[in-house]
Amino acid sequence: MKLLKGINYLFISITIVLLILFFVNLLGNPLYRNDGRFFTSIAHIISIPLLIIFSFIISVKTKQQKGIILFALFLATISMNWIIQYLQMMNPDWIPFFGLLMINALTGTIYIKALQSFPRQISKQDITTVFPKNKIASRYLNWAIKDYTWLIFPILLAGCAILKVSEKLSDLFVLITGLLCLYVNYEKSSKTERNKILWLFWGLISFTLIMIVYSILNASVTEVSRNVKLVFNIGLILTFVLSQIMSLFFSNTFDTGILIRRTLVDGLIFIVIVLIYNTIEHYFLHWLSHKLEISDVILSSLLSGIFVLAFSPLHHKFMSYLEKRVKNNHLEDTEI
Repeated sequence: MKLLKGINYLFISITIVLLILFFVNLLGNPLYRNDGRFFTSIAHIISIPLLIIFSFIISVKTKQQKGIILFALFLATISMNWIIQYLQMMNPDWIPFFGLLMINALTGTIYIKALQSFPRQISKQDITTVFPKNKIASRYLNWAIKDYTWLIFPILLAGCAILKVSEKLSDLFVLITGLLCLYVNYEKSSKTERNKILWLFWGLISFTLIMIVYSILNASVTEVSRNVKLVFNIGLILTFVLSQIMSLFFSNTFDTGILIRRTLVDGLIFIVIVLIYNTIEHYFLHWLSHKLEISDVILSSLLSGIFVLAFSPLHHKFMSYLEKRVKNNHLEDTEI
């Protein structure tokens, strides 16, 4: 435990030095200040000092909880990873390729190991109990929790980068392994511990959804504007930082199920249904007007009215169902 804390303090110190170096060059050179890449990454840059502070507080307050210390180490490592990438954007000669390679591999490894121990260390018995029939998942996780994988995972991730395997594939490998460990821990944890895990889970889901939307937008549009990139980056960082804060500091203060599943999820379903209904109405009427060659405003309005009357029963059923669901959830929350 002391060794992990010592490594964490070392990583925090290195990150602070690199952060000072970055800001000195950023503020002292107009070329860097006017670089659009740093403008769109402002959310990441601002979050680095916050993550370092969180990592330090967790390390000071935590005594014998290995999972919490590993999570603090992950926050310090990912902060160092980000600042090293920004320094390399300024000048590739400052950071050798091997250094960036190893910090990426180390970040992924610490993430997996942190989820194996957060909020407590999973065991072979836990894995067998959770996956009694799935031999592949059971055997893989039993191998993944072994101590020597501290060496295997960095070599594996670094090897993928050297062989120029898609970065998304290596990230997917880290993500799936981490989620499997998180699932085992969730199944074998108490109610209080589950709340910590759920914050991480919902944060990860939200982060992934934002990334998917951004990837679709990036693929469908020739060039995404700086402001749009900035908005997406802010959304990603807010999701990441808030899920970490809630999981590590306020998991017992707010019930995850009430705040997220019963509020955000129900609200999202409500918005999606309304969006689908309005979209279908718009495109159907546009198609029908084109087919019938209707250009008269009065006839178009009449068609719109007929459409609304024809589909209003289904629309009202959806709305009534959602209103009842939200109302029931509100009553349950009040009782709690």
